[in-house]
Amino acid sequence: MAGGGLLPASIYMGGASGNVSPAFYIPATNTSSAGAIEGVAVIASLAAPAPVPMQFNMPETIPSGQLKLRTLFWANATSGNALLTPSDGVTSPGSNIGATSMTTEPLITFASTAADIMYENKTNLTASPTSNQMLSVLVTFASTGGWTLAQAGVFQFSVVWE
Repeated sequence: MAGGGLLPASIYMGGASGNVSPAFYIPATNTSSAGAIEGVAVIASLAAPAPVPMQFNMPETIPSGQLKLRTLFWANATSGNALLTPSDGVTSPGSNIGATSMTTEPLITFASTAADIMYENKTNLTASPTSNQMLSVLVTFASTGGWTLAQAGVFQFSVVWE
């Protein structure tokens, strides 16, 4: 039984030194007037790493399948790369969420080739949460190693089991 998309119960953007913020992306072509999407905005030409911790409340019954971070990305850009690295871990009630052991996953690269397109990536997570635990995902937007996106981008995160 696959399952998800669970959206984050909490997103903290205060540790990213003004490089990220909550925002809505509205495509330049929005003929249906239904194109607005809320997410995490990252500034254009990111010059410093920008960490964004998120917490996901796990359900009573954990679906079968591989736990994945689903990342959606939009930008009004016809070129440029956006880079991010997720880390993940789980915390049980009665434990310190700040002491959760995190596992770093591979770098994710989004290459924008057309404005207003919704790009998707699904990354396997190492964490294996159980009933009612808290899944922590720390996404660090990487300023070095190829961030070439010269426009602000908006990212939306969820977790799925496939």
